[in-house]
Amino acid sequence: MVRRRILVAPVTVSPTKPLTPTHLKHLLSFDVLCRATSLFADVHLLYNHSTFAGTRQVAGFWEFLDRVHPALCYQDLTEEQIGELYMEHQRSARVPFSELQPVVRRAENGWVHPATSRILEIWEQHYRLLGMSDIKLGGGHAEPAPVDEVVETLTAHHLCVDGRPLGAPVYLDATPAGLPLRVVISAEGHANYLFRALQELIPSLGWHDLVLLVYDKELRHDYLVLEHVLSRLGAAVERLELVRVPIGGEVRSSREGGWQGYTIGGFAGPVVDEFGREAFRLGLRLYLLAGLGRGQGESFSLPHLKRWVRRAQRLLDAAGADTEIGAGADAEIGAGADAEIGAGADAETGDLPGQLSRLAGRRGFLDSYRLTTTMLTRDSGIPLRELLRVVYL
Repeated sequence: MVRRRILVAPVTVSPTKPLTPTHLKHLLSFDVLCRATSLFADVHLLYNHSTFAGTRQVAGFWEFLDRVHPALCYQDLTEEQIGELYMEHQRSARVPFSELQPVVRRAENGWVHPATSRILEIWEQHYRLLGMSDIKLGGGHAEPAPVDEVVETLTAHHLCVDGRPLGAPVYLDATPAGLPLRVVISAEGHANYLFRALQELIPSLGWHDLVLLVYDKELRHDYLVLEHVLSRLGAAVERLELVRVPIGGEVRSSREGGWQGYTIGGFAGPVVDEFGREAFRLGLRLYLLAGLGRGQGESFSLPHLKRWVRRAQRLLDAAGADTEIGAGADAEIGAGADAEIGAGADAETGDLPGQLSRLAGRRGFLDSYRLTTTMLTRDSGIPLRELLRVVYL
């Protein structure tokens, strides 16, 4: 059977702040999705931390740091301290593009600010702790197409209104789908994140049978436009929408704060010390992907996380986990799993790729929420030990 070629394109977490529960949910969702789907399809993850370096969100932060805090030694800062600087930047006056342009050009040529280099260094440590399959999250990117080439391609397919000759913006045109025009390049020539994404996506379309767009619910309108554009360019497109995780009853952007005390650097250490690394890895996935999966009601809390980590330990015990997948796990709960979590967990053999392919169905990929909740149901029939080893740990 010919394996489908799937391009998974999540919206990138900009390396300007610490990793919060919302960021972790996003990262772990596509990590589980890619690992599971790759058992029956050829999966390419398009994820590059530098994709949006030339946008105002990132380049503007870099310009602010060099102008307002020129003497800081970023190697001595924590990610939370850099996050506080990012909040300070968001509260400051917006500089005109003429002042931002030199930083944008440097970013487009591959320069990375020391603050972001420090963040990425810390994130790699977090990715190792989480058991991410790709701890770099930067190798799977395409060479971006030149601006003029992308605009010409879009214009040729009646997907673009190019106002540059008149000193006006460039718009994506998805009006046939009932969506309004969307500015992607300002009148000053500054491309936003949607155009940056197109610069990477368009060169990749011919090499894949399916493009899967993964994004936050708050970005739905933009991703409807992106879906329309890619479809008109001949791609088969699916969208996977994720909701953010409330903290203290509120869903807030990182630029607004409220994440203090809820970053992975803040809560992971004591939980790992108490339960072990593997139970923490699995428990965090279960909590974020299943417990806080589809809805946006319950807030993230440490007591709830610990309950899910205990449940993860029971799953590891039920799977007969040895030191390879359960080292350091707390054995106080015993070897028996509750009926609610993985009856059928004794299944150690079976056609895991075939089972997961059937579970994926016509969409062709495995939604991490669906897979995780299925794993937790009675008599799922999925070989638990193998699934945990290959997909979750």
